Amino acid sequence: MKALFIGSKAVAVASIATSAWASDLPTKAPVWYSPDVVAPYNWSGFYLGANLGGRWANGTLTIPGNSLYGGTTAFIAGGQAGYNFQAGHLLFGIEGDFDGAIFNRPPLPVPTLGSVSQRWMASMAGRVGYVKDRWLVYGKVGGGWAHHDISVNVPGLGWSESSTKSGLLLGGGIEYGFKPHWTVKLEYNHLSLPSWTSATFPAVSLDRDIQTIKAGINYKFESGGSTVAERPSGSRPASSSEESEDLRKQSQNPVASLVSVPFQSNTNFNAGPFNRTQEVFNIQPVVPMSLNAEWNVISRTIIPLISQPEPLVNGNTGGIGDITQSLFLSPASPGKLIWGVGPVFTIPSASDPILGTGKVLFGPTAVFLTTPGHWVIGVLVNNQWSVGGNSLRRSVNTFLAQPFINYNMAHGWFLTTSPIITADWLAASGQKWTVPIGGGIGRVFKIGDQPVNAQVAAYYNAIRPDGAPDWQLRAQIALLFPSH
Repeated sequence: MKALFIGSKAVAVASIATSAWASDLPTKAPVWYSPDVVAPYNWSGFYLGANLGGRWANGTLTIPGNSLYGGTTAFIAGGQAGYNFQAGHLLFGIEGDFDGAIFNRPPLPVPTLGSVSQRWMASMAGRVGYVKDRWLVYGKVGGGWAHHDISVNVPGLGWSESSTKSGLLLGGGIEYGFKPHWTVKLEYNHLSLPSWTSATFPAVSLDRDIQTIKAGINYKFESGGSTVAERPSGSRPASSSEESEDLRKQSQNPVASLVSVPFQSNTNFNAGPFNRTQEVFNIQPVVPMSLNAEWNVISRTIIPLISQPEPLVNGNTGGIGDITQSLFLSPASPGKLIWGVGPVFTIPSASDPILGTGKVLFGPTAVFLTTPGHWVIGVLVNNQWSVGGNSLRRSVNTFLAQPFINYNMAHGWFLTTSPIITADWLAASGQKWTVPIGGGIGRVFKIGDQPVNAQVAAYYNAIRPDGAPDWQLRAQIALLFPSH
């Protein structure tokens, strides 16, 4: 029964954690002037950075009479350093990284039988890539190390061990230079670790490998080059009032060149059988990247911090939820209909089973928008299916639709509604849909020299499954970083 509760509640939490106001996505920035010359981006030199993401391990812990261990998941965070040498379109480099598994949990179906947890992992690898201006696509090969703590507690066999094992690391990723000294990357790695057997009798054996998906940011000590090399004569920068008005429009519309970092609080009231309060705090960096003169890619990462009411006892569990990554391909110069389409995937990084699905999710996502007069009208949709992860957890098939309507007023103020409609297709009849109604108000302004978008809204869940919250208070402040 508890597993059933955890499965359904985890899907509900994941739906909230992977949602965001559509205004979190950037828009096509106004062009103050067209540069005559754009300096080529330089990837060479030393760099230092940080990363975060999710790690999951597949394997089998074989205890005499039992084959357990359906896999572990963990949120990881750490840093990396390296050196690149660019030769034309080719890049050669070396990189080392270290990540700690900040949250761990027992992976065995009966926790008293034992646990397997990872404390840290590190790697040293060579990188070879292809460079196209600000884009880098690369592969990497090298060695990796992982430290595990394993304990077994079954009748007749009590045993524990800490070990650090090494293996072959293979991986790859994409990286984008969005500022002269700054790059962002998305990377996948697979670490093959050797099997080992305990010295006990009867023997206990562990077979496993580790997969990671990480988002990172690097600071290059050598400049990548200026954003623009020359400003043509006869051009002029925008006035202060023009810049303020354009910035407001950018912060509300999808798919274009505005870097933003929203911090969004979703407070959900009367959740679960004890009518407690659930809090989902999303950190949602949005980074637009230019493929060429015709196309942009917009990256949105959602990192949820959750306080979730327990389903069977009067208490709360807190930690990190599953991390979601969306990529939108969008035309650089859209017409009246602004749109973006691409993949969305979720990694099982939750620190507790109740805070996530335990599954790797994947599916399509899309956003469509139009801006007639003072209005901004559009919808963001996605659907994700489970494609991997812990085999002991239930399958996932979830849908999300977020219609959004903004009406812009004077002095940066606007009215907004953006309800998050979700469906759990695998839930029982009458328990699939959550449909909220409501709205709020927001304003784009500056704190000192820093542009921000602040908004607050309230929603009532007119249709909801049993145990779902009835009201939500949503508040957000987004830091905006215009490219000009």
